[in-house]
Amino acid sequence: MNFELFNPQTAAPDTEKAFTLFPQLKKFYAKLGKTPLIPVPSPKGGATILAKYEFQNPFGSVKDRTAFGLFCDAINQHDFKQGELKLLDSSGGNMAKALAKLGNMCGIAVQVVIPDSSSEQLIDTLKSDNAQVTLVDRNQFLLGVIARSQQIARDDTRWTLLSQHLNLVNTAVHQYQTGEEIRYQLNGTQADGWVSAVGTGGTLSGVYAALLRDNKHLVVWGSTPAELPYGTLDAPNGNAKFAGAGGLGFGFRQPFIDRLMPQNLPFNPVTYAEALSAMFEFWQMTGVKIGASSAANWKTAWKMAETMEPGKQIVTLFADAGSDAEREKGQIWFKQTESIEA
Repeated sequence: MNFELFNPQTAAPDTEKAFTLFPQLKKFYAKLGKTPLIPVPSPKGGATILAKYEFQNPFGSVKDRTAFGLFCDAINQHDFKQGELKLLDSSGGNMAKALAKLGNMCGIAVQVVIPDSSSEQLIDTLKSDNAQVTLVDRNQFLLGVIARSQQIARDDTRWTLLSQHLNLVNTAVHQYQTGEEIRYQLNGTQADGWVSAVGTGGTLSGVYAALLRDNKHLVVWGSTPAELPYGTLDAPNGNAKFAGAGGLGFGFRQPFIDRLMPQNLPFNPVTYAEALSAMFEFWQMTGVKIGASSAANWKTAWKMAETMEPGKQIVTLFADAGSDAEREKGQIWFKQTESIEA
């Protein structure tokens, strides 16, 4: 399996060719990004936590940004005189959804490789957007879906592998768009801390590069599932864990984090039960629905905030709104925790 980074960028991909060939993308792009940065519940006597509400993107997640960037870059590099463009990538869910919808919007073939633990609702959504779905044993996730997508691309070169885990378009989108939005929204102040879930590492490393411009002493932590933490030597597993993040297994590390981030970066492990409990807790406190990785980021940011003095600012990111089914599970666990503490 190839783990080499490729396609370095000095800006987010240019949209001119994509808009010329597929003008329907302009309407989508007009709604992409510019998501609010909102103060959220924070510990008394500690730093303030600000969360970027990425669930307000058109298809409902931060992956809308990544998918669009990779989509435009693939269009820019493809010679349509030589044949149709066919896009392929591996995903835990949100990237697959965004890529399928963009492909359906433009009549571009899309194949997504996802774990077989994916919900029927997601699979139905992908198929309704005319995506070809390839399932991989959940116990091989994440290495399994990455390896399978690379194998498909080797066996059939008609597919263009976007490779969100290795393609530096991913980090560029978050450095030059997501990160720059946050800098603008901080309105002349600086972030003292930055927290994001592991995932591909694109958001974590890209936004970090942007925020570092204003504060060379920026503190950064990653959120990682306790059931398969970043850098673990254990084998991949199909255990329930908060979505959108996780270690690769066998000691492999997400290349964006391993090569673009500071060494000995702290990672806060969050269990599936803790993440879902926090989903319910946040909704109960604010009336806002956030997903499991968002809730894990909130809890990690809370821990970081407790180590800082008032007046400091910690920025985190809420990738999606999650599902009501997970929130309902979280309610049960949250009530159990309340009973124990009482």
